[in-house]
Amino acid sequence: MKSFALLLVLLCAGVTQAQTTYRWVDKDGKVHYGDRAPLPSDVREVQEKRFSAPAANKQLPYALRQAMGNYPVTLYVSSECGDACKQGRDYLNRRGIPFSEKTVATNEEIDALRQLLGGGEVSVPVLQVGVKTLKGFQETGWTGLLGAAGYPKAEQR
Repeated sequence: MKSFALLLVLLCAGVTQAQTTYRWVDKDGKVHYGDRAPLPSDVREVQEKRFSAPAANKQLPYALRQAMGNYPVTLYVSSECGDACKQGRDYLNRRGIPFSEKTVATNEEIDALRQLLGGGEVSVPVLQVGVKTLKGFQETGWTGLLGAAGYPKAEQR
């Protein structure tokens, strides 16, 4: 029984460690992401990012933590997006929805977003909640999508 408890403690300690993610641009200008550093001879530029669960996360309401874990929110924007992206970003911040923001700039990123949307014309902002997406800022649509994913309606911050 003691060995089981020790094993459980060791496993939990491993889960709480920070995760490192690498973003790099190869010789051909293609952007890559991974959990292992690339070989120095294969890249033009490397960025290392460390992620760990912030202590503040433990103080977030249970429903919000569950929604974040099951249906992460990503906002896709571009530098030319203007007011619609600002409205979308402000809406998420006002609701207290934790989200990551991705700026779509290169042809590869545009193609990846097109594939995510199922083809057709690409326009931003795009809200992704889990595997579902919505094009353009539509407050009622965004409210419905976030509500269906279990995000609380009231401000959380």
